[in-house]
Amino acid sequence: MYLKQLQENWNTFGEEDAMWAVCSTPEKKHNQWDKKEFFATGVQCVSQLEAWMKTNGLPEHQKTALDFGCGVGRLTQALCAHFDCCVGVDIALSMIKQAKQLNQQGKRCVYRLNESDDLRVFPDKSYDLVYTQHVLQHIHPQVALKYIAEFIRILRPGGLACFHCPSAAATHAYPQEGITCSLDTTVSDITMEHMSLATIPVRVTNTCTHPIGTDQSTSAPARIWHHWVNQTTGELHQMHGYTNVPTTIIGQGESLEFDYKAASPPTPDNYELVLTPTSFFNVPLTDSVSDLITVSVEVTPQAEKDTAPKARISSAKRPRSESHAIPIEAVTRVIELAGGRLVDVESSQAHPGAVVKTLYYATRR
Repeated sequence: MYLKQLQENWNTFGEEDAMWAVCSTPEKKHNQWDKKEFFATGVQCVSQLEAWMKTNGLPEHQKTALDFGCGVGRLTQALCAHFDCCVGVDIALSMIKQAKQLNQQGKRCVYRLNESDDLRVFPDKSYDLVYTQHVLQHIHPQVALKYIAEFIRILRPGGLACFHCPSAAATHAYPQEGITCSLDTTVSDITMEHMSLATIPVRVTNTCTHPIGTDQSTSAPARIWHHWVNQTTGELHQMHGYTNVPTTIIGQGESLEFDYKAASPPTPDNYELVLTPTSFFNVPLTDSVSDLITVSVEVTPQAEKDTAPKARISSAKRPRSESHAIPIEAVTRVIELAGGRLVDVESSQAHPGAVVKTLYYATRR
């Protein structure tokens, strides 16, 4: 049941905005990635791996590589510059279909759908490299640890499993009394086409004494959620999406202005778009209705176009991307029980209270 829901979620992400789902740079949301620029980030990522491999002499051979959670092939294609054959595997059919369409490496690059919580489709000792970045964090730890054990199983002797998995979740350093802020805008009503984006100018004002945002001394981020209320039926599409407030520090009484973009609700009609400020952990940052933004929105039918829109909203209930962390000790234990040996661990944290990003390098004993 869990894996089925995970698959449905990522199928939706792939159908709506596949590149952003894979590489979630804020300004690239809503299908703003340029293909060439997107795949260049994969080359950069793999070049860092290649530097580590040269320094450490692993894997011993560079014939076959597996990209776990390949998405649309950002890393799979980049690995083809270093391995004879590269296989991308993903749980979402929408991702696999696009990866095949975007493939520039011919038969050297293969994509496969895997709908199980293991990698039984691949035999023991079949890959020189198993690689994954920013995938395991979106899978429940119980299932993620099972996949890690599978990484070791399918490694050839002298092979390398390199995978990213957060080792500590974000805590942030909110003050005991919390933070508060207010929202306002210069618009009260707009018209938008169905399946397009509404752009709302937003001003966020810090109404507490503690600074809001993140830097090396402050770790109190805010985000804005939106939901739609159908004015005809009264139906509420709760928490339809969110955007993190830019990380610029907002001091007491100071304001920050930026554009909030919201994808249209499921059907054309008359709506109210409500924007609500929350903490990183989705705790509301105001109790006052006057501190929210409510905009009347007429959503008109989509005009006839030659091509179908890229982003589609399939239901009123939006899927959410999970975020998990697994302690280094638990990952190390699984590697050892699977017959592997941990070679190196690299951990980093963008700022105090942020997620601890950990990169593991393991081989087969």
